[in-house]
Amino acid sequence: MTISTSFQEQKLFVTDIKDTLIGGPQKGINNLNQKLSEARDDIVLVYSSGRSLPEILEDIENHSLLIPDYIITCDGTEIHRMPGEHPLAEWYQYIQLGFDRDAVLEHVTENFSELDLQDESHQTPLKISYIIEKAKQEHLKKVRESLLEAGFEIKLVYSGDRYLDIIPERAGSGPAIKFLVDSLVINPNQVYVSGSSGNDIGLFQYGYRGIVVANASHELKDAVELRAYFSHQEYAEGVLEGLEHYRFFQPISSKHPRNLSQEALEHAVETLRKNITKLGFSAASVTDNILVTEDSNYFAVWSRDGIKTGLWSLSMNDAELTDCFKRTLELMAVHQTRTGQIPAYVHILTEKPDYGGIGNIASIDSVLWFVIGTCRFAAYTGDRPFLEKLFPNLELAMQWLHAHDSNNCGLIEIPESSDWMDLFPRSYNVLYDEVLWYLACRDYSVVCSILGNGEESEVYSKIADTVHNKIQRQFWPTAKRLSEARESFSETQFSIGNAHYLLSQISPFGFNWRCDIYANIMAGLVGLLDDTQMEQVFQFLWGVGSNSPYPIKCLYPPIYSGASDWKDYFVTNFLNLPNHYHNGGIWPFIGGLWVRFLARLGREELAINELNSLAEACKVGIYGEWEFNEWLHGETGRPMGKAHQAWSAAGFVAAWKALYQDTIPADFEPLTTDMFR
Repeated sequence: MTISTSFQEQKLFVTDIKDTLIGGPQKGINNLNQKLSEARDDIVLVYSSGRSLPEILEDIENHSLLIPDYIITCDGTEIHRMPGEHPLAEWYQYIQLGFDRDAVLEHVTENFSELDLQDESHQTPLKISYIIEKAKQEHLKKVRESLLEAGFEIKLVYSGDRYLDIIPERAGSGPAIKFLVDSLVINPNQVYVSGSSGNDIGLFQYGYRGIVVANASHELKDAVELRAYFSHQEYAEGVLEGLEHYRFFQPISSKHPRNLSQEALEHAVETLRKNITKLGFSAASVTDNILVTEDSNYFAVWSRDGIKTGLWSLSMNDAELTDCFKRTLELMAVHQTRTGQIPAYVHILTEKPDYGGIGNIASIDSVLWFVIGTCRFAAYTGDRPFLEKLFPNLELAMQWLHAHDSNNCGLIEIPESSDWMDLFPRSYNVLYDEVLWYLACRDYSVVCSILGNGEESEVYSKIADTVHNKIQRQFWPTAKRLSEARESFSETQFSIGNAHYLLSQISPFGFNWRCDIYANIMAGLVGLLDDTQMEQVFQFLWGVGSNSPYPIKCLYPPIYSGASDWKDYFVTNFLNLPNHYHNGGIWPFIGGLWVRFLARLGREELAINELNSLAEACKVGIYGEWEFNEWLHGETGRPMGKAHQAWSAAGFVAAWKALYQDTIPADFEPLTTDMFR
């Protein structure tokens, strides 16, 4: 079995094409291609050129070059993801700030008539291209200083003793590489660059491991001096010589295949269909877990499992899946108690509900997910009759949940082991449940407004605001005093240091510094974290390797025997040993949320890589490939849960569609009254 590792360990190789790869014997290109192909899963391959994308694609075809992962074109003003030639919008948005193309063009025309504009085919929105033969450095300096003094944020690129380009100050081949390195979170000492002309000087500016081929210009050789390896051979053979000098082809690790996500999507849909039953979505396929007996609670429709599966599959617009989601909600409503409680699950064969779950403890989040799922199903399908039919059930459910705010503080108080982390020691104000309570209040407020109950809508809107403020105030520790007013003990106790994530739980007498990764990711997607906090959460989770060997573990760090929060019941069926199950295990459905969290943060390229890593996690299995297992061991990456888990497959679908089709999943975005019309 292949175990994936963090993309931090991957290598990035950037090379110019003209006079660096091509220009010598084809044999040299073929030899380099073979070596790169053998190590392809460990390499992010990038071509960089001052020329346009069509010209580079023509070179790739004519000289049988490998298809890269990215192509940097037009002097570093464009980055294209391959295959598919996707321009990176976030790079364009970053470098275009302060660049007024028309004003720059007018200034040059008025002051430097000796510069001749190149053909329109060489012009781009962020590049103005001129011809000036054998320009002297003094002349180029004068042009640059004139533009800077006029207030233009630009830089000049002069190449081939005749081509002069004016581009945004933030652009360039070097900054473009650094953008990719930062986006993919690749270690700088694993970045390699090669070039042959003065136009390639920018590739070497950040001190990456450089290769200068023997046929390189004196301009490049003088510029990089001792910061690169100078090959004795020319063109592609010189590139290969330099890479071998750096031991580039020595494997870092065994990695997952690249571009696996499309195949994973097809298998995810198959797994979803395996979980369609007459009552609703099963938690795991009832026909593919050969060692599970029919009286097991996995042969059941679970509220939390089925509703999350339904929310994440809604965007597929598949009638069969949508109808199954509707049946799941209706099943829970039928078995709601007179006090408003929703069952944890309903057994498929007997149709008998269970309200306590493991340990016979009330399942709080089953009710929370019922409210969220019902409101959002109605909003995203436009099924108002369904909403009106189930609204009495929503009212009862919200009354039951609100009763758990026993001290009227706005937050709800949670019994130990009463949510999805069954057999796990957290209670009182639990971040995961408070995030869902915030979302349920927000959604229910909108539904009340739709159905004409403005007073109730306002009540729960205010509760949602209170929960939002308390999560920020009490779950995110800070060394600063929270206010000048007298604070409660539960607030003062957190003013002891700065955190980089929301705490997993708090009570009037203590708190837990462990990071509930699932709840923090969910808080970010719901909108409970600002941009700075989102970045802090990312930096922490990435730094501790919570996405390795696969994305992503549910808790960091795991609880070990002897710790104050260790419980003897962890050894029940060896379920919650360190790096098992809820004690630091890897959950693919949380991995799907992690991918979306990265995309929300603007790290789209890293999100795509992590989606591919998630695909590999979904591929490995106990019985066969593409098992979409429930959970995997946090250290070994081996699957240890149930096969064909519905929410594992649905979570992958939602992440894939969010990245590749810009589809907003139905789970966390704010509901509006317009959505119900």
